Amino acid sequence: MIKLVYFDFNFWRVDILRLSLSHGKIPYHYKRIIRANWPQEKKRFPFGQLPIMEIDGKIFAHTHSMVRYCAVQSGLYAQDPIKALVIDQVIDWANEITLRIAPSIREKNIEKSSLLRKKFIKNELHTWFGYLENLFDSFSEDRKFFIQKFSIADITAWRVIHWFISGQLDQIPLDFIDKYPILKKFYKEISNLKSFNHLKEFKDIVN
Repeated sequence: MIKLVYFDFNFWRVDILRLSLSHGKIPYHYKRIIRANWPQEKKRFPFGQLPIMEIDGKIFAHTHSMVRYCAVQSGLYAQDPIKALVIDQVIDWANEITLRIAPSIREKNIEKSSLLRKKFIKNELHTWFGYLENLFDSFSEDRKFFIQKFSIADITAWRVIHWFISGQLDQIPLDFIDKYPILKKFYKEISNLKSFNHLKEFKDIVN
């Protein structure tokens, strides 16, 4: 059985793995590590990072590698190389925007963190959501999914959009998504997709 390990809170990097496996009806075990115990646990994992995935006693890391594996196993990846490129771009977009907001999350000084967040909102937020909307607009033929069928690209984009509009990120205006009507419509339609929103992982994330 596949084993996933992450901290004791939800985050898109592990959630897209959970959602993918669950959607494909692939059983997995999920272990949450208390953040305070991380210094002792860190040396056990490749690259000293979470999430990790364990298969048959072997440990694997890096979000893009793991999500591609889970998506292939779940039938949520693409055999067509052009469609696979679209999927990979969405996953890389998620990583890029996370790297750009990360300094404001990691900064422990409240004033410095606030300034970093304001800088992100001014210089990065709209640029990167604009990139995602343009990507969807360029490749989605049915105006519902990125590659004309439900895939890991849709799960990834949905999960990161949810992170930004959920109120979890200080100073991010909850209505900023109104500037991106295509993404707003996409998010709503994926949220209402019955094959997706019935998953226990989906309910865990949104509740």
